[in-house]
This record gives sequence, structure tokens and C-alpha cells, in this order.
Amino acid sequence: MEIFTDGNLIIWDKSELERAEKEVSAEEVISLRVGAKCYSEVGLSNLYKRIAKYKNITKVSVADDRILDPDMPSVKAKFEKLFPNASFEWSYDLLAGGKHGR
Repeated sequence: MEIFTDGNLIIWDKSELERAEKEVSAEEVISLRVGAKCYSEVGLSNLYKRIAKYKNITKVSVADDRILDPDMPSVKAKFEKLFPNASFEWSYDLLAGGKHGR
């Protein structure tokens, strides 16, 4: 599966995060999409540290399938702090066991 095209990095899970760390130049990433499996597998705190290197981000999209509704404002705030020049949006993956899946 292609994870990086035209400045857009899509990280579905831990293996794709690891692949991006090895194969994608951080300076070229302008848009980041984080899937629920990724932060479920590595943890949000670890994820924040690992993606902080993407300094040119102008758009962030995060699947909220496995983020509790009361935690959404703090998670959004952390992404906005990491990427102050980026727009932020919630998305979803429709994962089984997630709040949008069956």
C-alpha cells in the first residue's frame, strides 16, 4: 500500500509508521493522516514524539475511532500544538470495536 504521495503521508498502523520513518523525508510531508490502529498500537504519547519531526505539516487528519469523546479536546490540542500552522480535522476508520464501527 502506498503511504506517501504528493506530500501526503497516510499512517494506518504501526508498520506504516515504521516504514514512513525509514522511507519518507520529513521535510517533504505537508499533510498527515493518522489511523486509529496506529495510535492504538504505539500509544498517543509515543506517536506525538515520533511525528514531531514533520515540521512542514499544513493539514492533519486523525481517526477518532478509539479516542474517547471526553479525551478528544486534549488530543486535538496536542496535535495543534505539534503542528501550529496546520488545519486539524477528525476522521474515522470504521474499525470493529471502534465507536464508528460495528
